Amino acid sequence: MRGHDQTWGYLRCDVSLILSDAYIVSLQTNLAEPSKASSMANVDRRWFLGSASFVAGATLLSRAERLKIANLPVIMKISILQVPGDFFRPVAMNAYDKRPVGKNGAIRIVRASLSDGTYGLGVEGYVPIREAGLSFLKRMIGVSPEAVFVWQGDHIVGYAPEFESLLRDEQNCWFELVLLDLIGKLKGRPVYSLFGPSVRDGIDANAGSLYFVDVATGKGAEQVGQLAKAIRADGYRGLKIKIGRPLKWMPGEAGVVRDIEAVIAAREAVGANMNLMADANNGYQGHFDWAVRLLRECSPYGLNWIEEIFPETVQEYGDLLHSIREINADTPVADGESVRNMDAFIPFLENGLYRYIQPDMRTCGFSKVLYAADLAMPYRANVAPHNWMSELGKLACLHAAKIKRNIPLVEDDRYHDFAFDSSAYAFRDGQWFVPEKPGWGIELSPEYDYFAKAGSEIVIV
Repeated sequence: MRGHDQTWGYLRCDVSLILSDAYIVSLQTNLAEPSKASSMANVDRRWFLGSASFVAGATLLSRAERLKIANLPVIMKISILQVPGDFFRPVAMNAYDKRPVGKNGAIRIVRASLSDGTYGLGVEGYVPIREAGLSFLKRMIGVSPEAVFVWQGDHIVGYAPEFESLLRDEQNCWFELVLLDLIGKLKGRPVYSLFGPSVRDGIDANAGSLYFVDVATGKGAEQVGQLAKAIRADGYRGLKIKIGRPLKWMPGEAGVVRDIEAVIAAREAVGANMNLMADANNGYQGHFDWAVRLLRECSPYGLNWIEEIFPETVQEYGDLLHSIREINADTPVADGESVRNMDAFIPFLENGLYRYIQPDMRTCGFSKVLYAADLAMPYRANVAPHNWMSELGKLACLHAAKIKRNIPLVEDDRYHDFAFDSSAYAFRDGQWFVPEKPGWGIELSPEYDYFAKAGSEIVIV
């Protein structure tokens, strides 16, 4: 006990519950008087009032005994399983791919089960879970999900100090998705509402799987136009196409010409009232003049942004901004999917180089994406979170867009994980609508158990 607070006239006590071998979850309880004792994190008041002997000898109790005394739902098991999925249509290749992506895919999903039977779902980030990741997950066994965060009333405002460095590590950031699903289910609230009120209902979506279909089929840019027209007919309000052919698939200026033709074909196919973006995947690295030519010749066709035209440096993007303004081709720039430290965006924002920043949802985690939105707001820049081949990653982006005005849209690669039932989400008139279901609003599909039996599920207890 810390003693008596003379100013406020109440007793402040810290009860430390050692819930795992790695962490101590501190539950702070303020008592105005014994008859009005309040408790936090589901700690029973009567247990607290009789807990002096427990506090003194807590470390002598087994974990099972501690969990029983605390009555806190804590993580008891974490499962990792690779599950199949597919895209809505076959996907060709981008600037750096070795071959067409195809229609089928697979990704590792993560399921954490609590002591009360609640389970939460997440997905592995781009950094594969290896020895260090498994060690981190082992340390999360016995932890109360709610104790990982700092709360202000009903809203999450940050990480608890003992967890902050762990969850800001790019090897572990993805696990926040699991924790938030658990907390949402425990509280009976959708994830977005854990952070703030909704600022919109429907969320615009850009279809993001129009790759080098011309190269894959051995035909011309008209193939890009045909697919763009089909995507518009599917109901989308925005479309992002891949460019960057000079890097590998069509070396030299022939690739620049085809990129220009692809942009023109897409614009003519979808019309003037649909958002059109282009992503070069750094395909113009080392060819600054080609990049300027591309933007000059595509300028009349109204690109809403150009993405990753070459690797991120303040100098080169500053030169690009100067060059395209000289030719009156001020196409907005989007970049940042490989950025892990959100503060790295600051010099690009300060110099007006990025109009959209794109932290990756799976690798950076939900809180970092929200922080990026706050960072961009004073510069009147927007956030378009990056996500690829992860349905849950897309759904997390939708929740972020629900609470941040400068996350005006999400990218939709139209990938479905067979282990998930996401039928509560609705897509209509080019927008996604988030359900008011707890957590991410999804459940495991009946196929999950089949995949677990057929595959090699990693279980951590």
